[in-house]
Amino acid sequence: MYEYHDKQEREMAVDFVLEEEADKIDKEQEQETFDWIEEEERKEAEAAKIKADEAWMIDQLKKEHGEDFGEDISEDFSE
Repeated sequence: MYEYHDKQEREMAVDFVLEEEADKIDKEQEQETFDWIEEEERKEAEAAKIKADEAWMIDQLKKEHGEDFGEDISEDFSE
């Protein structure tokens, strides 16, 4: 009888350890996902700030030099 209960307890202990390891892996994967999302949101915010700054600078230049400022500039550098 003792051997039966001892075997059961050992099996339960192994199952518990395996569940803990699986939970740890899940938590690490979840944290990696949250970190990735946070980094992507930071990149998007940075890109939006740069775009807003560029729009502000163009607006300031147009106010100073006229609304058609920069329209005669070609961005095709192959010529």
